[in-house]
Amino acid sequence: MDSSESSYLVNNDKPSSSYKRYNSDGTAADAVELAIDEFDEGGKNRNDTPDRNTLTFRDGERIIDYVLAYSESSEADQNAKRDSFHKALKEEGLQLEIEDKKYSQDLETFFCKVHMPWKMCLEYAELFKIKMPIQKNDVDAPMTAQCCTPFAMCRPNVEEEEDYFTSPFYKDGTFIDYQGPDVPQPNFFTPAQRSRMVHEVLLRTRYGDEQQQFGIKRLVSQGVYTSFFPLHSGSYKSEKLGVDRIENKRQELFYEWARPGAFMKEQPYDAIREYFGEKVAIYFSWLGFYTLMLVPASIVGLIVFIYGLATMSTDPTSNEICGKDGDLIMCPQCDELCTYWRLNTSCLYSRVTYTVDNPATIFFTIFMALWATFFMEFWKRQQARIQYDWDVADYEEAEQSMRPEFQANAQNKKKNPITHDYEPYMTMWERGLRIMSSLMFIFFLLLVVLAAILAIIIYRIFVVVLIYNSPDQLIKSQASLITTVTAACLSVIVITLLNKVYEKIAVFLTDREMWKYQTEWEDSFTVKMYLFQFANYYGTIFYIAFIKGRMQGSPLHYTKLAGRRLEECDPSGCLTELAIQLAIVMVGKQALNNFKEIVIPILVKLFKSRKGRKKIETDDDKYTSWERDYDLVDFPVHGLYEEYLEMVIQYGFVTLFVAAFPLAPFFALLNNIIEVRLDATKMITQWKRPMADRAQDIGTWFVILQAISKMAVLINAGIIAFTSDFIQKSMYEYTDVKQDTGQSYIEWSLSTFRTSDFDNESMPIPAFENATFGDTIYANHVCRYRDFRNNPNSSTWDDSDPSTQYVLTKTYWHVLTARLAFILVFEHLVLGIAELINFLVPDVPIDVRDRTLREKFLAKVSLHERIKHQKESDRADVVGTTF
Repeated sequence: MDSSESSYLVNNDKPSSSYKRYNSDGTAADAVELAIDEFDEGGKNRNDTPDRNTLTFRDGERIIDYVLAYSESSEADQNAKRDSFHKALKEEGLQLEIEDKKYSQDLETFFCKVHMPWKMCLEYAELFKIKMPIQKNDVDAPMTAQCCTPFAMCRPNVEEEEDYFTSPFYKDGTFIDYQGPDVPQPNFFTPAQRSRMVHEVLLRTRYGDEQQQFGIKRLVSQGVYTSFFPLHSGSYKSEKLGVDRIENKRQELFYEWARPGAFMKEQPYDAIREYFGEKVAIYFSWLGFYTLMLVPASIVGLIVFIYGLATMSTDPTSNEICGKDGDLIMCPQCDELCTYWRLNTSCLYSRVTYTVDNPATIFFTIFMALWATFFMEFWKRQQARIQYDWDVADYEEAEQSMRPEFQANAQNKKKNPITHDYEPYMTMWERGLRIMSSLMFIFFLLLVVLAAILAIIIYRIFVVVLIYNSPDQLIKSQASLITTVTAACLSVIVITLLNKVYEKIAVFLTDREMWKYQTEWEDSFTVKMYLFQFANYYGTIFYIAFIKGRMQGSPLHYTKLAGRRLEECDPSGCLTELAIQLAIVMVGKQALNNFKEIVIPILVKLFKSRKGRKKIETDDDKYTSWERDYDLVDFPVHGLYEEYLEMVIQYGFVTLFVAAFPLAPFFALLNNIIEVRLDATKMITQWKRPMADRAQDIGTWFVILQAISKMAVLINAGIIAFTSDFIQKSMYEYTDVKQDTGQSYIEWSLSTFRTSDFDNESMPIPAFENATFGDTIYANHVCRYRDFRNNPNSSTWDDSDPSTQYVLTKTYWHVLTARLAFILVFEHLVLGIAELINFLVPDVPIDVRDRTLREKFLAKVSLHERIKHQKESDRADVVGTTF
C-alpha cells in the first residue's frame, strides 16, 4: 500500500464535510473542517476569466475531477438530452461548472467541469472498497530482494512510497494504528481514485426514460458531447531549470520515465499506478519484465547466430553445393518457361541457410522453450507481488461492478447468493446461443483470412513464373528471394487492412454476448481478436514452414493450384526463406507500428490545436488546462489492447518460430527498449489522461501466453524435424548410409528424373538438348530434384512396371519415422522439464504470502476495534438519553 492514499478517516459524529486524523499512538489529532459551498454555473466567487493552469473550479477550492466537452447543436433533441443529463448528475450529487464557449480558443466548445463533493466521495470509496493504510509493513523483506540483479538499471529520481498494510475503507469507522503522513482533505483521495468514482457515475446516470438512455458513452456516440476526460496534472514540460524544476506528477513522469533520455532508468511503477491507475501500471510492469527477460535470450541468440557465421565455411553440405556437386543439373522449378539450372546457383543460399540451420540451433530451441517456461513462472510470482502491493488481489471477485449495458439490457433478475439482492442476469441457454452465433461468425471470418493467405500463395506461384521468364539471368537466379520479399510485404499490407475490419466485427459480436463484468467483456474480445491475428500474422509462415516443398509431387505428376505448379524449396531447404519471411513481417510490423505511434498522435494533436485557435491568446484569453487536454488524442476505446496485442504477437515470433530465426529475441529487445518509452511518451504527452481503471492482472493475455509457450515446443520441434535438414543430415552422418551408398550427402538427398518423362505441360522450353550452361551442352538427359524417390538407374526400377517408377523409397519412410520420433522425444523432454520447473517454483513468493496473512490479521483486529468503538459510542448515547 502506498503512502499517497489518505491518512484520514471519517468521524461519524462530525458533519460530512469534516474529517479526523489519528496519530500513531491512537490519540486523536486536531480535527480540521473545510466547509465547501454549493456552487452552480455562474455562481458566486467566480472570477471573470479562468486561470490558465488551474485544476479547480473558479472558487479555487473544488478540484476538477472530470471535464465534459460539447458544442451547441442545432438539434433541440441533443440539447434536451444534455440538459437532462446535467440535471441528473446534479441529482446524483455531483457539482458542475460550465465554461462558456467565449472562453475557448475555437469560440465553439463549452466545457462542463465536474466535481464530486466530499460526502459523495466517502460513499463511493466505501462502495468501491478502496483500501486505506492501517499500519506500516513490519514483515522483513527476503534476502533476495536486497540482492542486485545482473541486469539492474538506474533508479528514477522519484520518491519511493512506503509499504503499508491496508484494509477496506469505511466512512463510519476509524483505523486506530495508522502511521502515515498527514494529507489535507482535498487530497484525501488521489486524483486517480476520484476520477474513477466520477466515471462510474457518468456511466450509469440516465438522461431519459427509455431503456438505452443512460451513460456518457452513448451521449458521445450520439454527438451530444464531443469528449469526456479527467485532467492531466498540468503541463508535462517545466519552464524552470535545475533539480527543482518538477512542479507536478506529469512532469515527474515525463522527465524520469517518458522522455528518451530516461531509457536506462527503471520504470517508476508506483508513480505510474498513482497517476494512471492499476490497469495501465500492470501493462508497463509486464512490458518491463518481458523486456528484461529478453536480455539473456538475445545474448544466447546472438551467440548462436555468430557461431553459424564463424563456422559457415566448415559446413559439408554448402561446401558440396559450392564445390564438387555444384555441376549437378537440377530440374526446372516451373512449367515450360523455366529451364534447367546448375546446383551451384544456390551456393550463397546454402551458406545463409547454415547460419540458422546448424548444430547450435537445437540447443537454442531447447533453451528458448525453457526460457518461456521461466518467463511465465517468474511473471506469476511478480504478478502476485504486484497484486499484494497494489491491493488488487481480490478485485475481480469482490470489487468490480456490473457493466451498465448489462444492467440495462438483461431481461431477467436473480437473487445474488452473496448479497441476497436481486440483480440482472442472463440464462445459460441465452448466453450459449449468443456465444455459438459468435463462434460461427468467427469461423467464417477465419475462412476469409485463409482465403487471403491462399491468394498470397497463388501470388507467389505466378510471380515465380514471371521472374523465371525474365531475360536477366541475375534476376532469374534470385527468383525465390524476390518472391519471398514481395510476398512478405504484401502480407503486411493485407494484415493491416483486415485488422481494421475484424476489430469492428469483434466489438459488435462481443457486445451481443452481453457480459456482466467489464473484465469478461475484455477477455471475450481479446480471444476473438487474437484468433484472427494468429491466422493473419502466422498463416503464411506456417505455409512456408510446413507445406511448401512437401506437396509438389514428382516431375512425373506435379501437384498444381490454379493451373500452376506449387512452389518448391531450394535444394538447401526452406529455412532461409522462413527466416526472411519472419524478419520482414516481424521487423516490418514493429517499424510500421512505431511510425504510427509517433507520427499520427503528433499530427492529430497539431491539427486539433491549429483548428481550434480562432483568436489570438491574450492575458485575458487563456488557453486553459482543460482545452489543452481537449486537443490531445483520445485514449483508445479498448484501452491498451493494441499495445498488448503488439507484444503478444511479438512473443509468438520470439517463441513459435525461433528455431528458424535466432535473432528474433534480439530484434524484439531493441524494439521493446524503444516501445516502453514510446508508449510512455504517448501516455504523458499525446493522449488524454485515461480514467484510472483497476485490474487484477493482465487478463486473458496470460492464458494466451501460456498457450503460445506450449505450442512453441511442438512447432519448433516440427521446424527442426521437417523444415530444416537436421534429421536427414544426422541420419547420413551417424548411420551406415555414407558407407553403404558411397555418395555425398547432396547426391544421396537428391533424386534423378529422365527428361523424356516430362508431360507436355511440364516440358521446359527450350528442350533439354538445346539447353546450354556456359559453353557446355549436356547430352545426359537427366535432372535432379529434392526428394527420396526411385531412380531410373535403381535396381528396383522396371520400365514396364509404372508402379516402380518414381515411387517413394524406404529411405523416405525411414527419414519420416526419424522426424516423427524426434518430435515425440523433443516434446516430451522439454514439456516434462517445463512441468518440473512449474512444480518446483511457487506461484506466490513466501514473503508475499506472509504479508498477506499479516494484513488479514491486522484487518480483523481493526474490524474488532471498530465494532468495539461503535458499541461504546452506542452505549454512551443510551446513557445520555436515559439521563
